[in-house]
Amino acid sequence: MDRELISLKLTTLRHTAVGMRPAGWAIGGALVAATWAAAVLAGGDGARHTMLTLALLLWGVGAAIGPVLMSGAGTLRPAWFALLPIPRRALGRGLLVSVYVSIAAAIVLAAHLAVGVHAVLLDPATLAVAVPGAVLTWVLVIALSRLVYGLLGAAMGSRIGIEIAGIQFGLMFAAMFAGWIPVSIAVQRTPDLLATGITDSAVTRGLDMSPTSWSVLAVERAARGDWAGAFVLLGALALCGGAVVAATVPLLVPSTRPRDQRRRGRRRSARLVAGGGFLPRTQTGAVIAKEVRQWSRDGWRLLEVQSGVWTGILIGALALTSDELRGIAAFSGLIVAFMLGISACTMYGQDGSAVWLDVVGQDETSVRADVHGRQWGAVLTFLPKVLVVTAAFVVLSQAWWAVPVLLAATPALFGAASGAAVVVAAVGVSPGVDPRQRVGPNDAVGNITFHVWIVMLLIAVGTAPTVGMIVAYAAAPSAWLATLMVAVGLGNGFGAAWLLGRTAIGYLTDRLPDLFSRIRYGQVFRETSTSGALDWFESATLKGEQEAKARKQKERADRVARSAAR
Repeated sequence: MDRELISLKLTTLRHTAVGMRPAGWAIGGALVAATWAAAVLAGGDGARHTMLTLALLLWGVGAAIGPVLMSGAGTLRPAWFALLPIPRRALGRGLLVSVYVSIAAAIVLAAHLAVGVHAVLLDPATLAVAVPGAVLTWVLVIALSRLVYGLLGAAMGSRIGIEIAGIQFGLMFAAMFAGWIPVSIAVQRTPDLLATGITDSAVTRGLDMSPTSWSVLAVERAARGDWAGAFVLLGALALCGGAVVAATVPLLVPSTRPRDQRRRGRRRSARLVAGGGFLPRTQTGAVIAKEVRQWSRDGWRLLEVQSGVWTGILIGALALTSDELRGIAAFSGLIVAFMLGISACTMYGQDGSAVWLDVVGQDETSVRADVHGRQWGAVLTFLPKVLVVTAAFVVLSQAWWAVPVLLAATPALFGAASGAAVVVAAVGVSPGVDPRQRVGPNDAVGNITFHVWIVMLLIAVGTAPTVGMIVAYAAAPSAWLATLMVAVGLGNGFGAAWLLGRTAIGYLTDRLPDLFSRIRYGQVFRETSTSGALDWFESATLKGEQEAKARKQKERADRVARSAAR
């Protein structure tokens, strides 16, 4: 079974597009070279010890969260084998074994073999411990990567799983926006680290406790003549890896339990229902109630919210580590508000084929109610979190001077982000995976890189009046200018939300069936034109999706033809 699944995986890879895999291999190779260079260039045995334990821990963390961030569901999906008469445990074991047969896994193994440098420099005889230790650590790390991805896929219906995935996506976005802060600090301290290593005893003890460091500790014990202690550490590493493998195999087996489990005993939010609480008894009120519930109960929408929140928190935490940038932490709440635009720019695509309800229920006011309700639903979902993050980091950074700026920028950013999101979600709808078939945390949307750039452009243009007032206030601060700045921010927010929302309404009024056909069939059944910016954006996103699909089909056909010719 294992051999057949490995063969199936390799055959599948030969018949799929290479995509960004070569770039990932190049980056991985560079990281392997950096790991070996740190081991070779370390100033002494102690410095080499801390550099290796730190590097191997980072490799373990990267392997654990990498598949989640890069949509690493694996080449072979368990759902493909759900109906086959294969023993479940044998299938799970084969799927896990196939993960080890890949270039990415070989790169991870090459990084862990850097322990051999430490062994050679201490005592070449300890290579008998270093090589098995590196292999056992590699087995543990690869199995851990599958375990984390499987747990998150299984836990997408639970709040804790969504929270963990949100932290990981927040780390990715924080690294994109503010990763230069720790990188600059690390570059400045690299010569010292190579010369002396990590001198904080508490940090070194924490690193030594990680199972990824046990191979290094085993080598050092063997070099001191304590071979029994070295083999005890290798045994402990083998037991830890075996436990992770045993826990991973059941998660790789396709589940036969229906995903749409009914919630029992959960009270409905009666105060939120339109007409039964603070929302008006109108179409807009009904849409707001539906959207607020969906943002809190749909696991994939909730993941978008928590990713935005953790992005703001982590960027604020990074800013607090630098004395020069400490004041920037006060603006962490604005990062969360900005992430509203990115998180909500797929709201129509996330609904999947349920958009059909909007089509069959369309009347003269339903589109306006739907657009405005979606805007308000997103704002009401993000607003409490923005206020909490903003208040916390203003207190932590003691940047009280930023309060007037925040009072002006927050409403302006909310208005522009909610408007930009609804326009992009409607015009460039990205269907992704149908809600009934979602498994992993990346299944909600398709390729939205283009959409994100358009959202950022619209937010920048939509908040221009407030940005101008903030610049004027920074140049000549005064009480009356601060008051005017806040008033402009409020007006800017409502104006941007209304104008961009009106744009989305005008587009959807005559094109709701096209929105559904793009989600359901991947095309529109009408003559498309490029007479305006919206038509251009629609055509560009639709053309990109169709070209990507055609390119994959052509590459598959070419590979089949070459295989037949051979």
